[in-house]
Amino acid sequence: MAVADAQLKEILLKQNYLSAEDVDRAEQESKERDVTLKQALIELELLTEDLYENAIAEHYGLAYFDPEKTEISPDVITALPEQIARTMNCVVVQRPGATQVVIATSDPSNPDLEEAVRMNLDQTEPLFTTETKGGKKKSKKPETRAKFTGTISWIYASQAVIERLFTHYRKPLDTRFQQIIEEQKKVAPEILQEIFNDAIQMNASDIHFEPQEQMVIVRFRVDGVLHEAGRIPKEYYEGVLNRIKIASNMHIDEHFAAQDGAIRYKAPSGMKVDMRVSVVPVVDGEKVVMRLLSEYVRKLTLGTLGFSDENRQTLEAASQKPFGMILTVGPTGSGKSTTLYALLKLRNKPDVNISTVEDPVEYKIPGINHIQKNDETNLTFANGLRALMRQDPDIMLVGEIRDSETADISVNAALTGHLLFSTLHANTAATAVPRLLEMGVEPFLLASTLEVIIGQRLVRRVCAKCRYSYAITGEEVRKLFPAAKQFFSGKEKMRLFKGKGCPSCSGTGYAGRIAIHELLAMSPEIQEMVTSRKTSRDIEQLARRQGMKLMFEDGLEKVRQGFTTLEELMRVAAPPLEVIKPDRAKKSKNDKRDK
Repeated sequence: MAVADAQLKEILLKQNYLSAEDVDRAEQESKERDVTLKQALIELELLTEDLYENAIAEHYGLAYFDPEKTEISPDVITALPEQIARTMNCVVVQRPGATQVVIATSDPSNPDLEEAVRMNLDQTEPLFTTETKGGKKKSKKPETRAKFTGTISWIYASQAVIERLFTHYRKPLDTRFQQIIEEQKKVAPEILQEIFNDAIQMNASDIHFEPQEQMVIVRFRVDGVLHEAGRIPKEYYEGVLNRIKIASNMHIDEHFAAQDGAIRYKAPSGMKVDMRVSVVPVVDGEKVVMRLLSEYVRKLTLGTLGFSDENRQTLEAASQKPFGMILTVGPTGSGKSTTLYALLKLRNKPDVNISTVEDPVEYKIPGINHIQKNDETNLTFANGLRALMRQDPDIMLVGEIRDSETADISVNAALTGHLLFSTLHANTAATAVPRLLEMGVEPFLLASTLEVIIGQRLVRRVCAKCRYSYAITGEEVRKLFPAAKQFFSGKEKMRLFKGKGCPSCSGTGYAGRIAIHELLAMSPEIQEMVTSRKTSRDIEQLARRQGMKLMFEDGLEKVRQGFTTLEELMRVAAPPLEVIKPDRAKKSKNDKRDK
């Protein structure tokens, strides 16, 4: 449960997690930006989520429950009725014996917690025995629920972990759909609520409603991969679709044109989730895709996004400059906007005016002025940028550079003393340069305004619960992945990691995602190449000689560190044709010139 700022301050100081100076600094930050003390501490990187939860557990005198290190059986969890578990914010995580139970809770201070658990916990047969005439004991289940008199061991778990464990109570979506229909409930609202709650609990990034001839297939995109979640009978889909349209402020009588909208949904846990909704007509009806935009982005920093120490330092230095352009490139859904928001948070101070023009406004950050692009009122990216130039901005973010007009205004904004962030659709960092030149940006202007181009992709993380290591030689890797053979050689064994597949990761071996990056930082030599309109290949090779790691090379480091697998890396990033080692002497010379 949420801890008040004053209590959190007392806990951290009493248990020596932080110094008084650090807490005072975070308190000042929380007041200036109107955020909680916890959020300020995390954004200042004085505290992590794990340290926070450990501090709260220590405050209550309980062990901290780490779900990554404990395998939990659904049968154990369901020993406590779902209603009681949700009301009391607790979950049974272990039953070492008939008279022993281990329960994780996020609210140990609740005075009614233990009594409620003891009165409602399902008993096991050995606890209830009857004497026969021969003096033998015979197990027997009670006809009425009896109070549990065994030993309860309490441990502390965060509310987020408790919410994830509640998923074990949920039956398959198809079963719940059928139950809703049979019980003559409000079918459309109930079905949507079940779908939304499941998607949130599974950390899905997208929900797809795909109408077929007889059924409507519901699919979730989890960690970048689509999974079928359930099927809605076709006759009930119209009601579901109309409810989505009404909630998204769309026209319910329009069936032959694409429409866009947004929904804000409040989950039973209290978490608010913004959903970006798109409806398009297909042969068998209207297809709906909903992008889930959780508030978790407010907690992200460069340190949690997968940047290497070297790349992180480069980005932090570039974000502190008074003017210039910082771009992120990659396909849709590669985390470009998330990276830019993490950079904006570094500069989000009371003495800095930050404004954005986005389509849509995905994450609302206190202290930042967000503008929603609106074509109906002619508020385009280009017109929005023009308006912002008259708003005395220090930093501007434009959602995407997609045409010559926006590109031209963006470059001119960076030339006139503003720091500009934006995204661009390009496959690699180096290919962003010819893309902008094709939009009509003058080469000498681009060379003088670009600071850093960030190329990125998202790869799935190895599941921490079922992860195991294995040894493999370079020769074996070359046979398995011929396209990456230039990176492996010899018979010496290396240790890599995979996931076996478990209930926690739905048998995939992966849970969560991490980004792989390449950072093209402008040096005098690269500026000359941009001015001379050199090819992206020439620019990339020079940048690699100066020390830039490609996305594949950054991903390879994450494979060796156990974050992801070679199979996943090969799925997401293409290996380069040749290995280029940095020219250290030249790189050192460039560093001196920059200074």
